[in-house]
Amino acid sequence: MAAGTTCSEIFGTGSSSIPASANSSAPAPSSLSAPTQSSIPSPDPVPAPTPVPAHTPIPTPTPVVPAPAPVIPPPAPVVPAPAPVVPAPAPVVPAPIPVAPTPAPAPAPAPAPAPTPGVLTVYSGPASNFPQASAWQSFSALWALNLPALHEIDSDADIASIESSIQAISDDTNGLPYGPIDPRVILAVIMQESSGDATVGATNNGVTNPGLMQSHDGVAYNFSDPSGSIMQMIHDGVLGVLTPGGGDGLYNTTYEQNGSIWEGIRKYNSGSVDVTNLSNGLGATNSYCSDIANRLMGAKNT
Repeated sequence: MAAGTTCSEIFGTGSSSIPASANSSAPAPSSLSAPTQSSIPSPDPVPAPTPVPAHTPIPTPTPVVPAPAPVIPPPAPVVPAPAPVVPAPAPVVPAPIPVAPTPAPAPAPAPAPAPTPGVLTVYSGPASNFPQASAWQSFSALWALNLPALHEIDSDADIASIESSIQAISDDTNGLPYGPIDPRVILAVIMQESSGDATVGATNNGVTNPGLMQSHDGVAYNFSDPSGSIMQMIHDGVLGVLTPGGGDGLYNTTYEQNGSIWEGIRKYNSGSVDVTNLSNGLGATNSYCSDIANRLMGAKNT
């Protein structure tokens, strides 16, 4: 609706609001009376719209300028406190391992005095009273000392067999309990028992004692086999006679005396031992051990 137009202007009033052509096209029923203008209610008047006032300009608001933000000075840079200087730990130096001083080498044993044949010492008492092996002359010195006597009674071949057999039989006892039997002891017993005479006869004090070491029921010199019989004589005297009834050798008697070579020598001669005095022969030669000691020291060669 246009501004300022009223409802009456649109619809009209009374019968003028219905066109005539409409009334003529459809005759009203005869039973109904034609409505009068006064019987049609008039519509309520439509109030006129409130006139819109002319456009009043809206004042432009004054721009609000915000107050400037307060200037906050930047915080002072945080300088970290320097890390405390921890001194490096002192290096741990292990305590030196105590080094035992190298012991000074044992002094070499003083050489045995040069043998003086004929100057004898009388030994007696227990084995500890007799000279120990470290004090004896060397085998080569003792061999040289006794060689002149051997040459008086033995052939060169027999002498050579005696020397080689002494060394071989001594070697046979090496590694045995209480072994070996020192070759110097074997030589001294040969010289004591037979003066080194390979062909010596046998003694008999109830048993036969033949050969270089006068072994108990051992073998004698065999002219058909000189070298073999010399080896066997020394074997019998050291390792014992293996035939039935045969006697002990130096190794056997030493073993029976718990390794005491001096008690073994005593028993080889007498068959029994007075351990308190090895110069007690108990019926055999009293000076036997003392004589062997002087031979080992180089003082006796006959």
